[in-house]
Amino acid sequence: MTNNYPANNSNNYNYPSEVSSASREAIDVNISGYLIKLRRRWKLALAVFLLTAGVTTALSLLLQKTYQAQGKLLFKQNSTASLTGVGENVGELKPLLVNQSPLSTQIEVITSTPVIQQTIDKLKLQDDQGKPIKPKDFEKKLNIELVGGSDVVEITYAHPNPKVAADVVNTLMNTYINEQIRANQSEPASAREFINKQLPQIESQVSQAESELRNFKESNQVVNLTREAESTVVQMANLNSEIANVAAQLQGTMAQSEALQSQLNLNLNQAIAANQLGASPVVDGLLKEMATVESELAKERQRFLDNHPSIKSLEEKKASLNQELKNLISQNVGQGVEISEGLFNNDGLKENQLEKFITLEIDKINQQRQLSSLYQTQQSYLERAQKLPSLEQKEKDLIRKVKAAQTTYETLLTSLQEVQLAENQQNGNAQIIELAKLPEKGSSGRIAFMLVGILLGLLLSNLSVILVEMQDRSLKTVAEIKNKFGYNVLGLVPKHEAEDNQGIIVHKQPDSFASEVYRMIQANLKFMSLEHPPQVILVTSSVPEEGKSTVSANLATAIAQLGKRVLLIDGDLRKPSQHHLWNLDNFVGLKDVISAQKPLSLAVSRPLEQLDLLTAGEVQSNPLALLDSEAMSELINQSRHKYDLILIDAPPLPVTADVLTLSKLVDGIVFISRPGVVEHESAELAQETLANSNKKVLGMVINGINSKEFDRYSYYAKYAKGYFPSQSKQNNAVNNNHSQARV
Repeated sequence: MTNNYPANNSNNYNYPSEVSSASREAIDVNISGYLIKLRRRWKLALAVFLLTAGVTTALSLLLQKTYQAQGKLLFKQNSTASLTGVGENVGELKPLLVNQSPLSTQIEVITSTPVIQQTIDKLKLQDDQGKPIKPKDFEKKLNIELVGGSDVVEITYAHPNPKVAADVVNTLMNTYINEQIRANQSEPASAREFINKQLPQIESQVSQAESELRNFKESNQVVNLTREAESTVVQMANLNSEIANVAAQLQGTMAQSEALQSQLNLNLNQAIAANQLGASPVVDGLLKEMATVESELAKERQRFLDNHPSIKSLEEKKASLNQELKNLISQNVGQGVEISEGLFNNDGLKENQLEKFITLEIDKINQQRQLSSLYQTQQSYLERAQKLPSLEQKEKDLIRKVKAAQTTYETLLTSLQEVQLAENQQNGNAQIIELAKLPEKGSSGRIAFMLVGILLGLLLSNLSVILVEMQDRSLKTVAEIKNKFGYNVLGLVPKHEAEDNQGIIVHKQPDSFASEVYRMIQANLKFMSLEHPPQVILVTSSVPEEGKSTVSANLATAIAQLGKRVLLIDGDLRKPSQHHLWNLDNFVGLKDVISAQKPLSLAVSRPLEQLDLLTAGEVQSNPLALLDSEAMSELINQSRHKYDLILIDAPPLPVTADVLTLSKLVDGIVFISRPGVVEHESAELAQETLANSNKKVLGMVINGINSKEFDRYSYYAKYAKGYFPSQSKQNNAVNNNHSQARV
């Protein structure tokens, strides 16, 4: 397998050199093009240069000798502020942007209008008319520069009077320092005024915050919420324990009371009433009497039967006593209450059941009240405990508000003291390290002014050339024409040959270099297609005055000299010119042949051997109808059989529609262009017209090339001398021409 890496490396190595070569070639072309323009407009450039240099030289003679005085300022940190720590940031040389120099800002301050105006007023500086000098004029004579690698600024002022120059520099430096101190003091003064305005407001805020905290504590009975929360927890625990004990006691009391109540079948009020009734003497008497009756009744029943009168009498008495006792009970205890008689007996009141029941009921009531009170206390503690978090948060907010207001107030007091101290400082960040002295030597600056004038003259002269060239829309060089049209160049004709008014150069000087140019054009046309070379060729141009008729005549002559039968037709029926070139009349021509007034054999003339010329004939008002006729087409077809080559000298392309009509009859088109005559717009219109014709453009002949145009075509003209010795005089003129014919 072949290793391709070396080849690749070689290619990579050569590629930059190729790019560099192309770049150098492009630069060379641009420089060459500019030199051509400069040679073309050298008179204008020289006039502008001489005028500018002359004016600046004359003005330099009017310059006065000026003296320059200089002083120096050192910028440094305020040492007093850094030592005391008060006002340390006041007047600090610190830029807003990181990449900005603070000294550049101070230079702008020095050159500011207030500082300059104070200097002007202090020194009473005046201009030539005796009026106070303007800050703008003052600044023109002022120069401020940074001394490299240091914090030193050098101030220079130029003036015809050396003393004034020194005084201006010193006064300007002192004015700047004073302004800096004043500016440094103005900042603390403004801060002091602001603080004095804010202090009463902040003090009021402190008082208001403290009042809100005090009202909060009074309205919510707050002393120490943290301790209160801890105490509430302990009290709630004790209260819960006490509630449990009282509830247990109440349960025991209620159980005993209910047991006695079931035995007595009385409520508390009835028991109290029964107890009071048992202690009554009336009841006691009734009870004793009933006991006596019952005792007698028992004895009598042992003796008598129940129906005995004595027994009935005792029973009636007993019933009467019971009724009386019931009446007393009803009056004291209530209706429908049955009280056992045993309660009133000494046996029934054993163990004091009524008193015990009453005592238990009273204990129950007291215990219930105590338990209710404990529950109420518990509820109040619970409600207070639920409020404690919100009260704590509110208290913290109020305390924080008080502290913030107090902190702000204390900070303002401290700041007020600091700004008062900073306001009293008299130090700045700049120091004069070198006062301006009287300058001993002055300078007029004439040489520098003249050099500037020369450079300005060079610049303006080149600009004038560029502006004039920009206004001139014509294509001036071969390169511009080639780039614009893009057609193959059949040949280049020198300017002095194209302007020859003595006839057909190829006929009069067949051995000249110009004649050879036309032969080379013929060769190019021939070798474009060896099998089917073009037989009918139309010659045209973009605009008039490009020499298409002259080129057509010389090209026809050159081909005829080679023994070819050539027919040259003047197809410009509006403005014919071939009869002028050949010094012939124009009475009979193409117009007569097409209109069948004359046959072709009688209409043509033969100025040279093998060359027939068909002039246009008299000018017609509507030549397009003739050119577009069948007769014109038949004429060309007949001529194809008789002649080896037919050249039609047509009108310029954008002028009429004749060219489009004639282009249908030809095999190809030869386009003529002349530097300095055709413009960009005309060239573009000609290109569009040629494209619409759908006919092949065989090539382009560039006519009337400037002999001083510098490009690579001059190489061939230089070597043409040896081949045409009989034309040495003309060759010397052509030596610098740019002529080329490509085969």
